[in-house]
Amino acid sequence: RGMVVLGSPMHLDRRNEGRRWEGRCRVLCGVVLLLGLGACAEPPGPSPEQQALFAQAVDAEVVVRAAKNAMRFETLRVEAPAGATVRLVIDNAETTSPAMVHNVVVVAAEADVERIGQEASGDRLPDDPAILTATPLAGPGERMAVVFTMPPPGEYPFICTYPGHARFMQGTLVSTP
Repeated sequence: RGMVVLGSPMHLDRRNEGRRWEGRCRVLCGVVLLLGLGACAEPPGPSPEQQALFAQAVDAEVVVRAAKNAMRFETLRVEAPAGATVRLVIDNAETTSPAMVHNVVVVAAEADVERIGQEASGDRLPDDPAILTATPLAGPGERMAVVFTMPPPGEYPFICTYPGHARFMQGTLVSTP
């Protein structure tokens, strides 16, 4: 496709191994708290990689907000110019439920949504050229980002790939001329 995508699925898969365990620990910690089995320490702040992504100069930032403690996006449509360097943010800051972990995975076409939603498992994304970019999973109270180059003009669906969420959490990334 000739498009440069920073944070491609293969790249994300290797880079996210540490965060994958952090996310699993946060979810387990939430379950422990819900069951009254003990106390857990506060989750660590943003990783150095995430801090760098939020500090990086970009042409545009688009934010997809997750609804508080719900399996839905509040932001259903975001846009930025084609070819721009964009910071895509999943904002899960209002959420307190440990079950509400979300990401944003942008795919090439509507026809890819169901397949990618079924094949993905949280931040374990299939090696599929239909995935244009993806944020890491954002736990309750977190914001996560990815920086990428906007694709050619058009509309690109996005979903959350946390298990069971893709059917309900969908939106559109619009790449403007």
